[in-house]
Amino acid sequence: MKLPGALYIILTAFLILTGIYNSITPYREPGILRFQRMQDPVTGRMVPQTANDIGAPDERQHANYISHLTSSKGFPVLKVGDPEAYENYQSHQPPLYYIISAGWSKITGADPADPNAGFRLRFLNSIIGLAGLLGIYFAGIWGLQRQDIALAATAFAALLPMNVALHSAISNDPLLYALVTWVFALSVKGLQQGWSLKLALMIGALTGLAILTKTTGLVCLPVVGVALLMRDPDPERRPKNAAVIWAAALGTGILIALPWLLRNKGIYGDFLAVSVFNAAFTGSPQASTFIEMFGPQGYWLNMVLWWTARSFIGAFGYMDIFLFDSMRTDQSGALYCAIFLITAGIALFGQLGFKEIKAEADDQALPHPKRFQLLHLVLLAFTTILFIRFNLQYFQGQARYLFPAMVSFAYLFAFGAVRLMKSKPELAYLVPAIFLGLLNFAAIQSITSGFPLRQP
Repeated sequence: MKLPGALYIILTAFLILTGIYNSITPYREPGILRFQRMQDPVTGRMVPQTANDIGAPDERQHANYISHLTSSKGFPVLKVGDPEAYENYQSHQPPLYYIISAGWSKITGADPADPNAGFRLRFLNSIIGLAGLLGIYFAGIWGLQRQDIALAATAFAALLPMNVALHSAISNDPLLYALVTWVFALSVKGLQQGWSLKLALMIGALTGLAILTKTTGLVCLPVVGVALLMRDPDPERRPKNAAVIWAAALGTGILIALPWLLRNKGIYGDFLAVSVFNAAFTGSPQASTFIEMFGPQGYWLNMVLWWTARSFIGAFGYMDIFLFDSMRTDQSGALYCAIFLITAGIALFGQLGFKEIKAEADDQALPHPKRFQLLHLVLLAFTTILFIRFNLQYFQGQARYLFPAMVSFAYLFAFGAVRLMKSKPELAYLVPAIFLGLLNFAAIQSITSGFPLRQP
């Protein structure tokens, strides 16, 4: 099918922005974290915390995993009590992203240990991001047959500053996002257009690859399961070999991931390496510590929600550089609140007008949007459950753990954008483009001025 020109513009803007963020973010450079404090052992005063890396979160450790593979040492193993734990704390991660990155490292001649190789290594995730954006677009085309909504959703994901930053760093998150998005998009296709064995096998394979990228890929299983459970109103599209379809869609993914899960069981004692993660990260910020300090309400509202809300829009480096970084903390915080409320307000505006979307679908004989809506909310719900579960044990108020459901956030916003542009819905993508474009301008300014202040 012919893709619209606006989609090419959105994809190009994403590539340009990731290139900018990539180029101005330090790679393997030490410095300080201005807003995170430690006690000076000599004076006893609280001073900015020193850090061996101030660029993208966990990037140094992801790069070290890649180096381990490119050095022909096989897959690393996370060890409790490792004296080099700081360098190796991503060693328990599933292997897919690192295998691809090791190949990319060889192709580009970029040594992950080289401080000058960051741009080339990071650019892989810009390319992976394009695949994820196409998945968001086709989810709307297959699930709604609405190009206006699909373009608005794609523009939201492509231009959200935090999502741009994540695709400008070395990390296994972008590959996870792309794979989960395509599992959702293909599940919607089966739901709205009918199932086939080929489609089920594709969904199963992508589910397995998602689990081999990060254990959060398990959210694909309930999405696929719910899609299969929803009965197609058209008897002609209902699969005659339903049991085979179910086995292919769910079983294939488990079979693909099984060798790695069995490896974890043999090395760490459990399939998901949870036990070694918990044992190795006893020094990580524990939720219980903050709950004791602030109480349950203070922890969930003032810590988890506040940090997550800001990082949903954009919090850079090790959660130490914020939008409007030159302003006072209260001023910057007020602007974050306003931005988040505008974003949530547009999404809510779309949900309040969802009956209009359904009426238009009925009038134009388009796929019923209720099924699409239910499925992306299933993805959002299970991703949120995993996020809450993580924060029950560790304080990790980072929106990137919710971004496997980026397709859900994108369409919640897109419904509102189309309703705002009711007279010209084909231009709805301009709502996220202009709104988030301004935020990217502010983010680039903050990053450009913020990192030099944290470098020696």
